[in-house]
Amino acid sequence: MKNNKILYSSILLLFTVMINSCRKMDDYKTRFQGNNEISYPGILDSVKVLPGNKRVMLTGLFTSDPKIIKYRIFWNGRNDSLERSIKRSQGVDTVKEIITNLPEGAMNFEIRTFDDKGNRSVPVYANGMVYGVNYNSGIINRGITSSVFDGSKGILTINWLEADPTMLFTDIIYTSTSNQTKKIRLAELDASTVIINDYKSTTEVLYRSAFLPAKSAIDTFYVSNFDKFTK
Repeated sequence: MKNNKILYSSILLLFTVMINSCRKMDDYKTRFQGNNEISYPGILDSVKVLPGNKRVMLTGLFTSDPKIIKYRIFWNGRNDSLERSIKRSQGVDTVKEIITNLPEGAMNFEIRTFDDKGNRSVPVYANGMVYGVNYNSGIINRGITSSVFDGSKGILTINWLEADPTMLFTDIIYTSTSNQTKKIRLAELDASTVIINDYKSTTEVLYRSAFLPAKSAIDTFYVSNFDKFTK
């Protein structure tokens, strides 16, 4: 009997604590929300930040909640932001937002959506890289192991070093035997030899490489200067 009384008292105490907790939560909601229920608009889904040259492209999908009328993107510790209105369709809507004038380095972004009653969504966070002068100053033209000119056939053979995996292509500019300026684009990174059949002897051959810092990057970076040689 004594054990039953102790068990009953414990249950009663727990029930009292739960009721008081619920009352406190209701008091908190009434104080800060009034009698209105908080409504959170849908979020921007599948957010990605594509890197670029002093800029990024932020992409995402609106897959739900037709009540969304605008979104806002924050960055730089929420000191900078942009806002865009949106008219939802009945299907999936795509966002592609270019954000410019960004400092080089890692950047964090916060995205919120809003409905016509001023309700805002929970935040969605995304981060990405911004490239610029520092990155550009560190890339170099693809190296050459040797260049051989066969004067009897007018053939110039250029042998190349292995390409950096982030390299897109190397442009080669030369003067032909007909005094025309021509360009060859070496885009096959595993190709190690370029043969020019109409190179004009003793004229300059210029070459410059282009890079994509990441596969998803929206901008191509070129080495600042052409390298050159003469045969």
